[in-house]
Amino acid sequence: MSRILVTGANGFLGAHIVKEALDNGYLVRGTVRSQAKADELKKVFPSDKFDTAVVPDLITSDYTDALKGVTAVIHSASPFTMGLSDPKKDFLDPAIDGTLNILRAVQAAGVKRFVVTSTVGTLPNRPESLFADTTYGPDDWLPITYEQAASGTLPGFMVYITSKKYAELAAWDFAKEHPEVKVTAVNPTIIFGPVIHPISSLKSLNASNMAIYSLINGSKTIPPDDVPVFCDVVSTARVHVKALDSEATYGKRVLFAKGPATVYQILQIIVKARPELADRFPPIPDVDPVAGKPISRIDSTIAMDTLGIKGLELEETVLQTVDSLLELEKKLGTK
Repeated sequence: MSRILVTGANGFLGAHIVKEALDNGYLVRGTVRSQAKADELKKVFPSDKFDTAVVPDLITSDYTDALKGVTAVIHSASPFTMGLSDPKKDFLDPAIDGTLNILRAVQAAGVKRFVVTSTVGTLPNRPESLFADTTYGPDDWLPITYEQAASGTLPGFMVYITSKKYAELAAWDFAKEHPEVKVTAVNPTIIFGPVIHPISSLKSLNASNMAIYSLINGSKTIPPDDVPVFCDVVSTARVHVKALDSEATYGKRVLFAKGPATVYQILQIIVKARPELADRFPPIPDVDPVAGKPISRIDSTIAMDTLGIKGLELEETVLQTVDSLLELEKKLGTK
């Protein structure tokens, strides 16, 4: 059996990638930043087919031991924080230099396959972003420059997606210099779904699931509709793992979005299917505030047709997420 390395294995998506890989017969090694996190993750995956490697720092850590016996890498680790004090230190350098650090280690170790998690946020090249009446494809790139992102004048989310853009570009430049390393980028949109990675508090939820939780936690708040397209986490993990053995994805950006998903649509699904939560809901708008705006389409041909991964519909995705969050609430409390 092949052993693959999954970076960021204790993250929301990373843990699902580990599960998907194990379910498909791979031996899996996951990187985490501390032994304590490794111990927690082993409780989630007690299989003898799973082990961990502690990689404290994306930029400076040595991957030599982590890559022993490894035939492929899925690099899903990337910094994301809601706060932003230093654009270079918080986002840009860890994303870009972290990607190059592991790629150099991969090449030195003779590993031939590398899949990196990017985002559809690297695509919008129009001022309307994902509300443009257009189909974004693999040739589209966000026009924000490194200098603009590093200037401290942009909001944190814009710096984040710019860091993902330049991390992906760094991977493509590396692949040109080292063609023996077959690189694929997976670019999902906002990801919802069940939580299987270890968390100690609902306050540490991933940002996308936190948006859904804010609709049912009694805070009576409605998050902004910045990313009106979605995919589910299990299918997104499947795209990563399926891509490993697909030569059709070598050198390709594999975009993945199931379809449109406005906050209003998500709230309407919850209101209808989980009426027992009514006292928690925020004020429900009479109409969708986004109604009448175009929502961009994402060319997901490779993921859906070549890899055969269609993704879950919005209703199933939302309700799986809600039920997972309610279970976590019972286990962890609301603080």
